[in-house]
Amino acid sequence: MRNTSILKYSICCFFLFGIIACGSGVDKTLLYGTWQAVSLEENGQPGTTDLSETRFIFDASGHYEYRSNINYKEQGTYFLDGKFLISKDTLQKAIPKSVKIEYLSADSLLFNMNSNGIPQLLGLKKVK
Repeated sequence: MRNTSILKYSICCFFLFGIIACGSGVDKTLLYGTWQAVSLEENGQPGTTDLSETRFIFDASGHYEYRSNINYKEQGTYFLDGKFLISKDTLQKAIPKSVKIEYLSADSLLFNMNSNGIPQLLGLKKVK
């Protein structure tokens, strides 16, 4: 009888921790700063895009900037919804974009994106 109670308690704890982990978002303060793209994977294969000028800047007031090597620039607002980063470019009249934050630490960021139906993983490192 005692073993059954311990088993039931263990199962309840396992599910409780699972629910808490699934519902947690990301620490927004870790996002603040300048991020340099360092890797790109497309359809599970290494990308061939030059990332040397690809950067994101996120500030604490909810504004961002994005620049890429193809002379493309975005600037606007962002917010987090769980593990999703929602951005709205105010330089162009674009619809909001959403990317999933797969990983975020003090110095590393991994975006899970989709470009024209092609799954992409973009790795970034914090430079400031």
